[in-house]
Amino acid sequence: MFRTAVVALLISLLSVPATSAHAAPAKTARAKTSKTSKAAKAKSKASKKSSRKSSTPPPADTEAEPMQPAAKQSEPARPEARPPSPMEPAEKPSETRPADAPVKQEESDMDFDLLDSSASAEAPRAVDPALERAIAQRRTMLTLHQGAGIAMAATLTATIVVGQLNLNDRYRGGGDTGRYKGWHTGLVIGSSALFAGTGLLGLLSPTPFKKELRLDTITLHKVFMSLATAGMLSQVVLGLVTAQHEGKLSQVDLVTAHQVIGYATLGAVGAGMLMLTF
Repeated sequence: MFRTAVVALLISLLSVPATSAHAAPAKTARAKTSKTSKAAKAKSKASKKSSRKSSTPPPADTEAEPMQPAAKQSEPARPEARPPSPMEPAEKPSETRPADAPVKQEESDMDFDLLDSSASAEAPRAVDPALERAIAQRRTMLTLHQGAGIAMAATLTATIVVGQLNLNDRYRGGGDTGRYKGWHTGLVIGSSALFAGTGLLGLLSPTPFKKELRLDTITLHKVFMSLATAGMLSQVVLGLVTAQHEGKLSQVDLVTAHQVIGYATLGAVGAGMLMLTF
């Protein structure tokens, strides 16, 4: 019994180092695997941190950037922001248009000239001194013609009135006093002179522009004044003939014709002046 107990003890002592020798390599293998797993975790954490740093942009207001590693030095250098100069115009911000805003159509150029804008049309016309003098002379003479015509019409009216009074005094039972004869003679001379001067101002005024013959107020004025001219000449002739037939029976007929032509002449002068009024 004792032998068997000693043998068992020896066997147990010999078996302990063998199991310890087999357990040591297992422990070292476990230690190695734990170390490799920890190193892999550390590398994954470091890669995540570096990816986060690269995705976030650097701050704009940093005074000086720290030294970059050799891998980031290959990036191109950014231009430094320069403060705007007071002489340079400030850049306008870009206008953003909403998507539903109506599109503004460009206005068409409506600035065009209907008339001839060539060099010949724009060139100033040469002034003709002779033409300018003729226009000024015509304007002056026609102004005098108008004033003298008004005076002539007033004098002719007075001549007709005094002539009618003289006719009544001598041939219609007025007593033949002869009180109107001198007044009538003076008014005849004055009205005849004004009539001749008025007509000469109209006829002798220059005509710088060629005018075609047509029926207008000027033409009608000339027609009526031509009739008045014929009446004035007839009045002068009849007056002289009537004076030569003093005391004869034919004198009354001549006086009646003189009276009718006088009123017709006054009517023609009035119609001629009326044509220039309208």
